[in-house]
Amino acid sequence: MKPPTHYYWQATKDTVAAFIKARVWFDCTPSLEPGLTISADFFGINIAPSRDPQVDDYIISRLKELGLRHVRMNFSYESLEGDAERLLKKILQADFQVMLDILPPKEDAAILDNDVAAQQRWRDFVNAVVSRYGDQLAYIEIGTTPNRGQWSGFEPQSYLAVWQIAYQAVMAADKNISLAGPNVSDFEPIINISLLAAIQRQGMAPVVHTDNLFVERVIEPEAYDHRVFGRLLEPLFKLNLVKKARIFAAISHRYGAMQTMCTYTCWTSKRLSRWTVFPEQKKVDYLVRYLVTVAVSGALERVYWGPLICSRDGLIDDSAEGYPEIDNVSFYKAVRGEYDALQPEPAFYALKQLIETLQGARCVQAVNADNGLNHFIFDTADKQQLHIAWMQDRLILPLSTLYLDKQLAGAQIFTAQGIRQDAIMSITEHPIFIVFDQNQSALLTAAQMKAWDIAPKGAIFTSVEGIDFLPWAEGDWQGTVAVKAGEDPAEKAAAMLPASLLSLPQLGVHRDQRNKVWSVNNPLDPNEILVVKQNRATGVKKFTYRFRSSKGQRHWNNASEMIRRGVNSPMPIAYFERIKASGVRHNYYVCEWVADAFSARAAFTAFAQGDIAFAGFRREDIYQALAIYICTMHDKGIIHNDLSGGNLLMTKNVEIGIEVTAIDIGRARILQQGKQLSQKQRLTDLARACYKLDWPNRRLFMQSYFDAYGKLFAAGWEKPLDNYDKKQVMKRKLKRLIKRNKKS
Repeated sequence: MKPPTHYYWQATKDTVAAFIKARVWFDCTPSLEPGLTISADFFGINIAPSRDPQVDDYIISRLKELGLRHVRMNFSYESLEGDAERLLKKILQADFQVMLDILPPKEDAAILDNDVAAQQRWRDFVNAVVSRYGDQLAYIEIGTTPNRGQWSGFEPQSYLAVWQIAYQAVMAADKNISLAGPNVSDFEPIINISLLAAIQRQGMAPVVHTDNLFVERVIEPEAYDHRVFGRLLEPLFKLNLVKKARIFAAISHRYGAMQTMCTYTCWTSKRLSRWTVFPEQKKVDYLVRYLVTVAVSGALERVYWGPLICSRDGLIDDSAEGYPEIDNVSFYKAVRGEYDALQPEPAFYALKQLIETLQGARCVQAVNADNGLNHFIFDTADKQQLHIAWMQDRLILPLSTLYLDKQLAGAQIFTAQGIRQDAIMSITEHPIFIVFDQNQSALLTAAQMKAWDIAPKGAIFTSVEGIDFLPWAEGDWQGTVAVKAGEDPAEKAAAMLPASLLSLPQLGVHRDQRNKVWSVNNPLDPNEILVVKQNRATGVKKFTYRFRSSKGQRHWNNASEMIRRGVNSPMPIAYFERIKASGVRHNYYVCEWVADAFSARAAFTAFAQGDIAFAGFRREDIYQALAIYICTMHDKGIIHNDLSGGNLLMTKNVEIGIEVTAIDIGRARILQQGKQLSQKQRLTDLARACYKLDWPNRRLFMQSYFDAYGKLFAAGWEKPLDNYDKKQVMKRKLKRLIKRNKKS
């Protein structure tokens, strides 16, 4: 092997040449086209052994239930004569097609380019595998995640040494084995190019170019990846899943590989839990959205989904705690949980339905539009027509936009998990499967779908079981309404339009200054109380609000996003705004009333006066409940920006004791997913909440907050609170001065 300096120089030349010749892959379109038939061989999955032989039979049974033929296993030195070899034998006997990923231990992988003894151990292992199983395997994949040395141990030079030794051993065995590699992880085409170019120069090109095509860090399968060239250039390069897969296919073609496969991808519960309180539902959504999209792209011959069994990553939960030291993507070594704990998750059944419906299906329409709409039509193998549709996260399109009622009356609608649905009003981020006995066209053509104006602009939506959120426009007004089970959408919208709201008897007016807030009975349910906030732009805001979304929409969006992230806010019911100049003309937000609540302001005022309990709760319990709620809100990337005690409501909850809810959230700032608040931002947000507390009580409350934060009590925490006190003193003095001047 050449010295590393020579390798990196050559790798640079290879990469520059590939980028120039491919014109940075601008010809690889991110858009989908119809015409492809989905192969029965497209779907695969990764499996691993357990120390318990019962799990072998369980795995085989579940694979058959899924309808899968293709599996992938990691196999290292300790696998021979061990649990992995036992499972491999059973899998081969059950007639599954196996891609066996053979790899050296991490410590050997790191030295294989220059350690003779390590090279011999690797050669002996490859020979043993080829001798025992070479003629039974569909593919042998060489090594794993060479760009993730912290997991695999590989550097480029050591991986090339591993490939060369394995290739020579496999060719010498003369068993017609198809080799696969290099199994780069994520989207790092420079690594793919440099390794494949070096391998090709030696005349050792793989039959299958493999890559672990993750998009998890981009969050959504359809999203353009801003991490490669930055957000400014994101619209230029349009690196979504489709384009990434096509780039890898182009690289395969350039370097002599006949096929391109993704050998591992998934979303983990741990990462999803940072973004949503429903991680298992998002696993379902993203699995279906990823596989449908990449199957129709035609760029990949197969996708092996992430681990079949794993408590964090898998489609079957084994209830094992913690996580392996080496990430599963580099070495899915074992099922760590017990046989009796194995439990399929919703994503398992989503994959099952996807395989059942798409194997052999021909795509006759494919839309993956920048407006967030994804819509596919398939002619299935059983002579039915299947429509699959979803929106990107936080977007909604009424189903009536694409279908007539009489069309849907003759159809069967299923969730991604195969559960029959009788009443669906909207296309949401959760994919739906619509099955017709006869061919049906949507009301919009593919071109019209791509150009469709998803309204209202800028509105986002959460997902709540039993509630449909519908965009609505009527006359001069546009907005959204929440339609509960049994409610008529048109009737609900009519009741929530401003003309109707203004005519309802007011139960109480809670504020009437710049904005007016009052409560009314829900005209569709007299037992339910609603809160209406009418927003009125005054002064300079009549100008500045022309460049912002309306306050009604901001309230709606903030409430929706807080609920998405698991932070209590009253359920949004509706918002409406003027179609023109929405920010500066009256606009409205409606939400549920928080019944039987008391405010943090009232409790804090009592504590500052010496009380040690309020509303039947000890002071310490109230501090702890508020601290946990606010800290959770901050952990989720939400800055309230108006966190006065009056905007923190508490109610008695039978299960958890005190339940906290934040109101008046129009000023809230919600960071992008994955972004973290600084300690200064946290303290600044807390200053307003602490205003009614004296300093001894502030210390008690702030100690509760830092306990929830999981950090030591911060030095200098008093400064933002003290600054806020001084600011309030100055405001009161200024108001008194203005008042005296007016009188004089």
